[in-house]
Amino acid sequence: MMEGKIFFYFLLVILLLLVNLHFPAEAGEDDLFSKIKIIPIKGYRKAPDFSLKDLNGKKVELRQFRGKIVFLNFWATWCSPCKEEMPSMEVLHQQFKEKKFILITVSVDYEGQKTVKAFIHKNQYTFSVLLDPDGETLDLFEVKGIPTTYLIDKKGRTVGKAIGPRDWSSQEVVSLINLLIEK
Repeated sequence: MMEGKIFFYFLLVILLLLVNLHFPAEAGEDDLFSKIKIIPIKGYRKAPDFSLKDLNGKKVELRQFRGKIVFLNFWATWCSPCKEEMPSMEVLHQQFKEKKFILITVSVDYEGQKTVKAFIHKNQYTFSVLLDPDGETLDLFEVKGIPTTYLIDKKGRTVGKAIGPRDWSSQEVVSLINLLIEK
């Protein structure tokens, strides 16, 4: 009788291990931030609102995007690490553009619209591009270097910050964005 119970528990443990190998637990938000090297921002700090013009001269305000996850990236055409991460940002944009997600980039190029528009057109990027030649938003978000990316939740609170380039099309990033959208 005792041997039967031991055998049963042994089989149960093996079964649980096999199930766990086939269906790994979903990584939590903190785990994903760590894997992607995103600094979590605790305390639910509201993202500073701003108003900038896009490449067509249309005024855009951050508050317009409440209810969506906002991927906010600061960059410039002369910044090699910025240009390095942009193809993966385009992939991320294409993957989530139909969901409660918006990818916004803020160009801090001093030369303004003409230079930025030519760069975006040449590379066929379709995500939103805002112009900040005076760097006003850099101060609002306390950006010390580019590229810097902020993740903003649906309530308009900054939840994460990435300094330096990333592969934004990685599975960890996709999982994180899905997790934030579902919250």
